Amino acid sequence: MDALAFPALAGTLLTEAIKFLFDRASAVLDRRAGRVPVEEPERVAGQTQPLLVTDQALTDERIARITGAHGALRVYLSRPEFLDGDDAELREVLGRLRRDLEEAYGRRLPFGDEKETDRPGVEVFQQADLLHGKQVGMRVGGDITARGRAHVDQNAGTVGATGEQVGIEVDGTIG
Repeated sequence: MDALAFPALAGTLLTEAIKFLFDRASAVLDRRAGRVPVEEPERVAGQTQPLLVTDQALTDERIARITGAHGALRVYLSRPEFLDGDDAELREVLGRLRRDLEEAYGRRLPFGDEKETDRPGVEVFQQADLLHGKQVGMRVGGDITARGRAHVDQNAGTVGATGEQVGIEVDGTIG
């Protein structure tokens, strides 16, 4: 499964998913801008626990992606006739935004009839200003099955001559 896969949704479910992600993106952006305290929990209908933003996950790059997706979704909310659940570009925007929001909230955000367990996999976020040694994000010794999902988000300002930046190291199977 593509790390950015978003379930094919149509009609009302697609509109609700877009509105949900747009509202979560708005809440994250409000917290980053200081309009709402980062530590203030966000109460969301349908969520058993309040959502809480992880401040260290709000990197400049992630906020830039969330801001871009937020702007793109604004068009779909104002012009629902443009919505097409089979639109690969829209599904990629939704998948990337969901991934960024899940990183910001530190938990999964399932849609439609998905459950958290429907998306097995590994996710890693690493950031380093200067890297001289080894930074592993992903190294798989087994397979990633069709149900498996792996996502690595790494950033290193400078990787020195003796540095190594990988991802996730897995001896078994993902999925």
